[in-house]
Amino acid sequence: MRARTITVMIAMGLLTACVPTRQDYDTYVTLLQGSSRARNEAIKDCANGFDANARRIFGLLTDASDKNAPRVACSRFVNAVISGRATYDDIVDIKRHRPSPKLIKILQGR
Repeated sequence: MRARTITVMIAMGLLTACVPTRQDYDTYVTLLQGSSRARNEAIKDCANGFDANARRIFGLLTDASDKNAPRVACSRFVNAVISGRATYDDIVDIKRHRPSPKLIKILQGR
């Protein structure tokens, strides 16, 4: 129960408008790397935050149906975070609405 609470708190910090600290990010990555359940929860929580417009945009970006786009985008992003391909600086750029070409490639599955 405590691990779920921590997972939700960290995920909410990463997915909301506030920029997480580097320590929060590193803690989140460590949690995701060591727990498939935490990965699944992170993907699920991320995908639930998409409105209709975001579904359409991410559908185009991921080449998935609008219905599946949130899950596909979140899964690709979480996997990139776990592998180290997406960095803390990428998270900061996302929060500042400055997506990089690297992030676009990640979401496209390249």
